[in-house]
Amino acid sequence: MVMPYLRRFNSPDFGTIDEVMDFIRQSLDGLRFLHDCRVAHRDIAAANVMMDSRSLYPEGHHPVRIDYAPDGIVDARPLSRSECNVRYYYIDFGLSTLFEEGKPPLVLGRTGRDKEIPELSNEVPYDAYRADVFALGNLYYKEFISRYHGLELIQPLVSMMKWKDPAQRPTADAAYHIFESIYSRTDETLLRWRLRSRTESAPERVVYDTVAAAREGIYQLRRLMS
Repeated sequence: MVMPYLRRFNSPDFGTIDEVMDFIRQSLDGLRFLHDCRVAHRDIAAANVMMDSRSLYPEGHHPVRIDYAPDGIVDARPLSRSECNVRYYYIDFGLSTLFEEGKPPLVLGRTGRDKEIPELSNEVPYDAYRADVFALGNLYYKEFISRYHGLELIQPLVSMMKWKDPAQRPTADAAYHIFESIYSRTDETLLRWRLRSRTESAPERVVYDTVAAAREGIYQLRRLMS
Protein backbone atom coordinates (compact mmCIF):
# COMPACT_ATOMS: atom_id res chain seq x y z
CA MET A 1 0.00 0.00 0.00
CA VAL A 2 1.33 3.44 -0.99
CA MET A 3 0.14 6.42 1.03
CA PRO A 4 0.88 10.15 0.70
CA TYR A 5 3.41 11.69 3.05
CA LEU A 6 1.43 13.73 5.57
CA ARG A 7 2.38 16.56 7.89
CA ARG A 8 0.49 18.27 10.71
CA PHE A 9 -2.52 20.20 9.49
CA ASN A 10 -1.31 23.48 11.06
CA SER A 11 2.22 23.48 9.65
CA PRO A 12 2.79 25.95 8.06
CA ASP A 13 0.45 28.38 9.77
CA PHE A 14 -2.87 29.30 8.23
CA GLY A 15 -2.82 32.70 6.55
CA THR A 16 -6.40 33.81 5.92
CA ILE A 17 -9.87 33.34 7.35
CA ASP A 18 -10.94 31.40 4.25
CA GLU A 19 -8.10 28.92 4.75
CA VAL A 20 -9.46 28.16 8.22
CA MET A 21 -12.97 27.87 6.80
CA ASP A 22 -11.76 25.34 4.24
CA PHE A 23 -10.24 23.26 7.04
CA ILE A 24 -13.49 23.40 9.00
CA ARG A 25 -15.52 22.38 5.95
CA GLN A 26 -13.28 19.40 5.18
CA SER A 27 -13.03 18.21 8.78
CA LEU A 28 -16.80 18.43 9.32
CA ASP A 29 -17.45 16.69 6.02
CA GLY A 30 -14.99 13.96 6.98
CA LEU A 31 -16.60 13.47 10.37
CA ARG A 32 -20.11 13.19 8.98
CA PHE A 33 -18.79 10.64 6.47
CA LEU A 34 -17.35 8.56 9.31
CA HIS A 35 -20.59 8.72 11.25
CA ASP A 36 -22.61 7.85 8.15
CA CYS A 37 -20.41 4.75 7.94
CA ARG A 38 -21.25 4.03 11.62
CA VAL A 39 -17.69 4.77 12.75
CA ALA A 40 -16.83 6.96 15.73
CA HIS A 41 -13.24 8.21 15.72
CA ARG A 42 -13.04 8.70 19.51
CA ASP A 43 -9.64 10.41 19.47
CA ILE A 44 -10.07 13.66 17.54
CA ALA A 45 -7.32 16.11 18.49
CA ALA A 46 -4.79 18.33 16.75
CA ALA A 47 -2.20 15.54 16.70
CA ASN A 48 -4.60 13.26 14.81
CA VAL A 49 -5.45 15.57 11.92
CA MET A 50 -2.91 15.74 9.11
CA MET A 51 -2.66 17.15 5.61
CA ASP A 52 -1.24 16.19 2.26
CA SER A 53 1.03 19.18 1.68
CA ARG A 54 2.39 18.30 -1.75
CA SER A 55 0.59 21.22 -3.39
CA LEU A 56 2.00 23.62 -0.78
CA TYR A 57 5.54 22.45 -1.49
CA PRO A 58 5.77 21.88 -5.26
CA GLU A 59 9.55 21.41 -4.93
CA GLY A 60 9.13 19.15 -1.90
CA HIS A 61 10.58 19.41 1.60
CA HIS A 62 12.92 17.34 3.75
CA PRO A 63 11.11 14.36 5.36
CA VAL A 64 12.63 15.01 8.79
CA ARG A 65 13.61 18.69 8.80
CA ILE A 66 10.21 19.53 7.37
CA ASP A 67 10.76 23.29 7.24
CA TYR A 68 13.70 22.82 4.90
CA ALA A 69 14.02 22.01 1.22
CA PRO A 70 14.80 18.40 0.21
CA ASP A 71 18.53 19.08 0.65
CA GLY A 72 17.95 19.77 4.35
CA ILE A 73 19.91 23.02 4.14
CA VAL A 74 17.86 25.70 2.42
CA ASP A 75 14.57 26.88 3.91
CA ALA A 76 11.51 25.44 2.16
CA ARG A 77 9.21 28.06 0.67
CA PRO A 78 5.60 26.91 0.76
CA LEU A 79 2.86 28.45 -1.31
CA SER A 80 -0.17 29.80 0.53
CA ARG A 81 -3.07 27.44 1.14
CA SER A 82 -5.28 29.83 -0.83
CA GLU A 83 -3.27 29.00 -3.94
CA CYS A 84 -3.47 25.24 -3.50
CA ASN A 85 -5.82 22.31 -3.14
CA VAL A 86 -4.88 21.11 0.34
CA ARG A 87 -6.48 17.91 1.62
CA TYR A 88 -6.87 17.13 5.32
CA TYR A 89 -7.10 13.67 6.87
CA TYR A 90 -8.05 12.07 10.16
CA ILE A 91 -5.47 9.55 11.34
CA ASP A 92 -5.01 7.15 14.28
CA PHE A 93 -8.12 5.01 14.35
CA GLY A 94 -6.76 2.82 17.15
CA LEU A 95 -9.58 3.80 19.51
CA SER A 96 -12.31 3.97 16.87
CA THR A 97 -15.52 1.96 17.11
CA LEU A 98 -17.62 0.47 14.30
CA PHE A 99 -21.25 0.11 15.36
CA GLU A 100 -23.70 -2.45 14.10
CA GLU A 101 -26.41 -1.03 11.88
CA GLY A 102 -29.41 0.06 13.91
CA LYS A 103 -27.55 -0.08 17.23
CA PRO A 104 -27.05 3.10 19.32
CA PRO A 105 -23.47 4.45 19.26
CA LEU A 106 -22.90 4.00 22.98
CA VAL A 107 -19.44 3.37 24.43
CA LEU A 108 -17.52 3.34 27.68
CA GLY A 109 -14.05 4.64 28.43
CA ARG A 110 -12.14 7.76 29.35
CA THR A 111 -9.88 7.27 26.37
CA GLY A 112 -8.47 9.66 23.78
CA ARG A 113 -6.32 12.77 23.88
CA ASP A 114 -9.13 15.20 24.65
CA LYS A 115 -9.95 14.79 28.33
CA GLU A 116 -12.26 17.82 28.34
CA ILE A 117 -15.22 15.92 26.83
CA PRO A 118 -17.57 16.17 29.83
CA GLU A 119 -19.42 12.87 29.46
CA LEU A 120 -16.39 10.56 29.30
CA SER A 121 -16.99 7.70 31.72
CA ASN A 122 -15.88 4.18 32.48
CA GLU A 123 -19.27 3.33 34.02
CA VAL A 124 -22.01 5.31 32.23
CA PRO A 125 -22.41 4.67 28.46
CA TYR A 126 -22.25 7.80 26.31
CA ASP A 127 -22.87 8.69 22.66
CA ALA A 128 -19.55 8.38 20.82
CA TYR A 129 -20.76 10.48 17.89
CA ARG A 130 -21.65 13.43 20.12
CA ALA A 131 -18.29 13.06 21.87
CA ASP A 132 -16.58 13.32 18.47
CA VAL A 133 -18.51 16.52 17.79
CA PHE A 134 -17.34 18.02 21.08
CA ALA A 135 -13.73 17.04 20.40
CA LEU A 136 -13.79 18.63 16.94
CA GLY A 137 -15.38 21.81 18.29
CA ASN A 138 -12.72 21.89 21.00
CA LEU A 139 -10.03 21.58 18.33
CA TYR A 140 -11.53 24.57 16.47
CA TYR A 141 -11.55 26.58 19.68
CA LYS A 142 -7.99 25.77 20.74
CA GLU A 143 -6.34 25.98 17.32
CA PHE A 144 -8.22 28.94 15.88
CA ILE A 145 -10.60 30.98 18.05
CA SER A 146 -8.25 31.19 21.04
CA ARG A 147 -5.28 32.06 18.82
CA TYR A 148 -6.68 34.47 16.23
CA HIS A 149 -8.94 37.50 15.96
CA GLY A 150 -11.55 37.62 13.21
CA LEU A 151 -13.12 34.20 13.66
CA GLU A 152 -16.14 35.35 15.65
CA LEU A 153 -18.31 34.16 12.77
CA ILE A 154 -17.73 30.52 13.76
CA GLN A 155 -18.02 31.07 17.52
CA PRO A 156 -21.76 30.21 17.65
CA LEU A 157 -21.15 26.90 15.85
CA VAL A 158 -18.21 26.02 18.08
CA SER A 159 -20.24 26.85 21.18
CA MET A 160 -23.02 24.52 20.02
CA MET A 161 -20.52 21.74 19.32
CA LYS A 162 -19.14 22.15 22.86
CA TRP A 163 -22.43 22.11 24.76
CA LYS A 164 -21.99 20.28 28.07
CA ASP A 165 -25.19 18.31 27.44
CA PRO A 166 -24.44 15.92 24.53
CA ALA A 167 -28.10 15.86 23.50
CA GLN A 168 -27.96 19.60 22.81
CA ARG A 169 -25.01 19.33 20.42
CA PRO A 170 -25.64 19.17 16.68
CA THR A 171 -24.81 15.98 14.84
CA ALA A 172 -21.82 16.14 12.52
CA ASP A 173 -24.19 16.45 9.57
CA ALA A 174 -26.16 19.26 11.22
CA ALA A 175 -22.93 21.06 12.16
CA TYR A 176 -21.78 20.82 8.55
CA HIS A 177 -24.98 22.43 7.28
CA ILE A 178 -24.82 25.15 9.95
CA PHE A 179 -21.28 25.88 8.81
CA GLU A 180 -22.33 26.09 5.16
CA SER A 181 -25.08 28.53 6.12
CA ILE A 182 -22.55 30.71 7.95
CA TYR A 183 -20.12 30.54 5.04
CA SER A 184 -22.74 31.48 2.44
CA ARG A 185 -23.54 34.67 4.36
CA THR A 186 -19.91 35.74 4.84
CA ASP A 187 -18.49 38.51 2.68
CA GLU A 188 -15.74 37.38 0.31
CA THR A 189 -13.48 40.26 1.33
CA LEU A 190 -13.63 39.13 4.95
CA LEU A 191 -12.82 35.56 3.92
CA ARG A 192 -9.70 36.75 2.10
CA TRP A 193 -8.54 38.81 5.07
CA ARG A 194 -5.51 37.70 7.04
CA LEU A 195 -5.63 35.89 10.35
CA ARG A 196 -4.57 38.27 13.10
CA SER A 197 -2.73 36.58 15.95
CA ARG A 198 -3.88 37.47 19.46
CA THR A 199 -0.22 37.81 20.49
CA GLU A 200 0.95 40.26 17.84
CA SER A 201 1.92 43.77 18.93
CA ALA A 202 0.29 47.01 17.75
CA PRO A 203 3.21 47.88 15.42
CA GLU A 204 3.10 44.38 13.96
CA ARG A 205 -0.65 44.69 13.41
CA VAL A 206 -0.21 47.96 11.50
CA VAL A 207 2.43 46.46 9.23
CA TYR A 208 0.57 43.20 8.58
CA ASP A 209 -2.75 44.99 8.00
CA THR A 210 -1.09 47.33 5.52
CA VAL A 211 0.33 44.39 3.59
CA ALA A 212 -3.04 42.62 3.67
CA ALA A 213 -4.83 45.76 2.43
CA ALA A 214 -2.34 46.11 -0.42
CA ARG A 215 -2.81 42.46 -1.34
CA GLU A 216 -6.59 42.91 -1.38
CA GLY A 217 -6.21 46.01 -3.55
CA ILE A 218 -4.13 44.06 -6.08
CA TYR A 219 -6.73 41.29 -6.08
CA GLN A 220 -9.56 43.73 -6.78
CA LEU A 221 -7.55 45.45 -9.51
CA ARG A 222 -6.91 42.13 -11.24
CA ARG A 223 -10.62 41.34 -11.10
CA LEU A 224 -11.46 44.64 -12.75
CA MET A 225 -8.89 44.07 -15.49
CA SER A 226 -9.88 40.47 -16.23
